[in-house]
Amino acid sequence: MTPATTITWAAANPPQGTCYRVLMWESTSLPAEQLKEWETERRELLGKMRDAGIKGSRGLLGQLEKELREITVKYIESPLAQAPRAVFSFARVEALATALRANGAVLAYRLGTAAAEILAEVTGDITLPELISSWQTATSDMDWCSAPVIQAMTAAEGSRWQNESRCNESEHDIAEVGSATEFRHVTVLLNEAVEALQPAEGKVMVDATLGGGGHTERLLQGGAEVWGIDQDPAARAAARARLADYGERLHIIAGNFRNAAELLRKRGIGQIDGLLADIGISSPQVDCAERGFSFLHEGPLDMRMNPAAPRSAADIINSAAESEIADILWQYGEERAGRAIARRIVQERAKAPITTTTQLADIIAGVLPRKGKQHPATRSFQALRIAVNDELGALEELLRSGLSLLKSGGRFAVITFHSLEDRAVKRYFEQVCKPEIDRPEWPAPRPNPDYAARLVYRKPLSPSEAELTANPRSRSAKLRVIEKL
Repeated sequence: MTPATTITWAAANPPQGTCYRVLMWESTSLPAEQLKEWETERRELLGKMRDAGIKGSRGLLGQLEKELREITVKYIESPLAQAPRAVFSFARVEALATALRANGAVLAYRLGTAAAEILAEVTGDITLPELISSWQTATSDMDWCSAPVIQAMTAAEGSRWQNESRCNESEHDIAEVGSATEFRHVTVLLNEAVEALQPAEGKVMVDATLGGGGHTERLLQGGAEVWGIDQDPAARAAARARLADYGERLHIIAGNFRNAAELLRKRGIGQIDGLLADIGISSPQVDCAERGFSFLHEGPLDMRMNPAAPRSAADIINSAAESEIADILWQYGEERAGRAIARRIVQERAKAPITTTTQLADIIAGVLPRKGKQHPATRSFQALRIAVNDELGALEELLRSGLSLLKSGGRFAVITFHSLEDRAVKRYFEQVCKPEIDRPEWPAPRPNPDYAARLVYRKPLSPSEAELTANPRSRSAKLRVIEKL
């Protein structure tokens, strides 16, 4: 099976005896007529195999087994490889992956957009059907096929299959077919950020928002060792493919940048020479309909940068109180019509759940007539995205811990894309760069206990005219940089 999107994983322990490769798929991902043809030919072959076994015709039995495998590839595996990506969402893949890794019988898996391919060794009292049922229960919202493909394997065959499923890193990543070209994110303020961080041989730097690896690549080219952090498995997979030639100077960590200090210290990383955070959303996330970030594409109302996160935009829209929705739209999107939009959302969800991006966009457009080029849903979608991913909370945590990671002379660079983010960065940088603080009630200024850095640039850097022409999405970007004293 080579599905369009795959998560692969393998346990450390190899099979000890007979093991089983189980291929399951969601019923709607294959045409019913096609499945009927497969079942008919399969039953016929199984009958012939039974007769051959009774007669002891080992040569004929081997030929029939080969034919059985061929029809499975023809009717099941090949069509699944081309199945629509929306069939099996990232979140459900992650939910199943978590359940499988917690099951001691599972030796390896390859989870795709339309199918799950699992290697297991049955031990103890549980039977294989019971094991399969437990996997299906882990994603009960899916309509699994009633008759999965089961292939018995020797320990040697199972070990080979298991080894093919190993990842280079301890983290399991979604590996897009052609991900190095599909995850196309145009890096913003690339030259300015790299020049500010001053990478060089012997320096250790952290790209807290790895994305497609654009900034990291330039830091590596400058000679630095780089630790890249990202919560999006598709981004990690794309960066790993793009930057494979840099070998041991590149380290990729799965996680949220809010936990950068903890993630690095767990790996024995002390103080570093540079820290970069490019806050916001990547173009591939916006442009991928099934991620649910954009009102321009029909897709599930999701918006999670980490597909395994518990709360999606649909959860907020369909279950939050009207007042909470209104507060989100105003606080994170500065949407003046937030209360009217929240009221309409609650009215519409009472009729039927709001599950797609275009559904929500149409509801908002019904409240706000379009004026000018900006879509009426722009601010609301921004607000929901920030709320779903707790982006401002994560940024505040990174700002508080960032300086503690730096050596004296180390630099901290942050790129923001809207006023709420930039305001938080500006406020914090000013707080740690003032030698003294003053208040009207004090007779004289006092030493600032937070004073620990200096501003590298008095004003934030913005994209050049050339960059704006090449990448209009960079228009709101701002780069602020401080240096630890």
